Order: sequence, then structure tokens, then C-alpha cells
Amino acid sequence: MHIQLDEESDDPDFNTIVINISGKRFETSLSTLERYPETRLGNPELRKKHYNTVKEEYFFDRNQEAFHAVLYYYQSRGSLYIPPAIQDHVFYQELDFWGIKPERRLENGFALVDDPDPQKSPHEFRWGKVQRSMYIFLNKPKSSFGARIWASVDIFVILCSVVNLVVESYGNKNRSPGDTSTPYFAVDATCVSFFTLDILLRCLVAPVLKTFFTKPLNWFDLLAIMPFYLELSLGSFMRSGAMDNNIIMPFKILRIFRITRVLKLIRHSGRLILMIQVLLDCVYELAMLLVIWLMGVFIFGTVMFYIEHEQPDTKFKSIMHSCWWSVVSMSTVGYGDMFPETWAGKLVASI
Repeated sequence: MHIQLDEESDDPDFNTIVINISGKRFETSLSTLERYPETRLGNPELRKKHYNTVKEEYFFDRNQEAFHAVLYYYQSRGSLYIPPAIQDHVFYQELDFWGIKPERRLENGFALVDDPDPQKSPHEFRWGKVQRSMYIFLNKPKSSFGARIWASVDIFVILCSVVNLVVESYGNKNRSPGDTSTPYFAVDATCVSFFTLDILLRCLVAPVLKTFFTKPLNWFDLLAIMPFYLELSLGSFMRSGAMDNNIIMPFKILRIFRITRVLKLIRHSGRLILMIQVLLDCVYELAMLLVIWLMGVFIFGTVMFYIEHEQPDTKFKSIMHSCWWSVVSMSTVGYGDMFPETWAGKLVASI
């Protein structure tokens, strides 16, 4: 049953309130909203101005995505999160309308988190306001001017590291791991030092260490610095003669992981993070698309094999060879290493 204008009733039948946000209806209990009587929804006088007597609901022409976080504020007794699809300044405007002041939120120890799941919301900070301020500084670039400067420096160091990696590849094939005599090492050491400081600080100020190490972006940060320290230690062993070059040769592959520094840029782009979330939400649809593509590869590869395998000096020697041609053709790569010679094969290829 929807709530009436007489909201002072203690009858539990009247303890449900319906809120219409630009056409989307939300339903919650009146007692949940009254936890914060100073807010627009928690104050009966402010709330009744928006009451629709015909539909028996409260109507607000406001942002629907932001209201998910606003309602969660009441349900979680003060925890807030910024929806990933909303920019910070838009979210703060919504908070002002609903009467949730950012200054009061910070003074009462409430935190802005990125995940609405109550099990993942941040616990109390161990060091109080200092840790909370550092956490916001390092993880919310738009929170202050200093945070923007730190984020800009981080992006600049990432770009310098990637450029150094590319330039180092020119005429530098025989450089041994841990070689400290080149200017490339000095640039790399400076960049890695900054990356190490950044990840250590974010690890120290994280509300929950377990949650910190479950985030993929933090693992990308670790992969970005691990090759440097491993190469440095292996280089010292090589110079001392403790290890043979052939033994440590496989460890040189670790240099490949240096390219993961590019992935650190994802942290500074909300749109990239949103795109990744969309792809994760569509993983089953993408998997079905892949299955359909593989079915086409196998069907056309099999057909092409039985058409072309009897030709002299044919490259369609087996179904797997033919499937390789099908993969190259269907992906529009077109290496040209395999092509049909019969008119029937060319007809199938044109399909």
C-alpha cells in the first residue's frame, strides 16, 4: 500500500513510500528515510512538496543513476559511492539537492567508495582522517588540485617509461639484464621508483588490504615494476659468474611484462573503466559470438579441404591447415600464404 499524506501513522501498512525519479519508481520504508531528518527525503515538510496525490507517490525530476547511490546512503546508514557512469561534479550537485552535504559526510567519517556492494564498502580507516585524506588524494584525482597534479605526474611518468622502452629497443639487442651503464637504465629506474612509491602509498592507506589485492588494476601495477627488480637481481648474479647465460635466458622473457605499464593508464580514464565493465557485462554474448565464428571457421575450413586437398602441391594438406586459411580470411587479415586454385574453391572463398 502506498503512503498517504498523513505520515505520522504508526500503522505498518502505511510504512512504505514510493519515489518516482524521472519515471523510474523506487520503493523503500519510511523509517529508512527518517534516519536522516535533515535531508530532503528524511524531512516530512520538504518531502511532501513533491507528493502526487493522484498517483500516491513522490515525484522528482532528477538523475536516476545518482539516486541509486542516494537511496543506498539511507539504507547503509551513511555510506556513499559514486556511480561509475556519473561525473563527480554531477554527483555532488545531486547530493546538494537531496540535502546530503559533502562537508558533513566527511566530518562524520563517511567515505566515497567505488562499489555499492556492502561487503566491499570501506571499513573504518585505521589512522583516522590522515589515512582517509591520503586515500582520497591517491585514488580520487578530481578531489583536489594536489590530487590532479599527482595524477598528471603519474601519467607523465607512464608515458616516459613507455617511450624509454621503445627507444631502448633500437640497437640494444645484446644488453644483459641489470646493466646499469646505459641512460635507459637511469630513466627506467626513475620511473620504477615513482611507480613503487605510488603503489606502496596506496597499499598503506587502503582501508582493507584484502580488497586492495583483489583489484586487477593493482596487479597491473605490480607487474609493471616486477621485471625491473628481477632483471636487476639477475644482472648482479651474471656479473658475479654465479649463473650461466643459458640458464637465465628464459628469465629475459620477463621484459615483456614491462609493457603492462601502458595498462596503468586505465586507472586515469573513467571511460575506459566503464568500457571494460560493459564488456564484462556482455561476456556471455561475446562468447556466443566467438562460438559462432569458430563454427564458421571449422565449416569453411572443412569444405575447402575436401575441395583443394587433391590438387598438386596444395597447401590445404589437412583440415587444420584449411582452418588456418579460414581464420585468416574471416578475420580479414589475408596473408596470402594459402589460396584456393580450383573454381569451386574460389567460389567458396568468395562466400
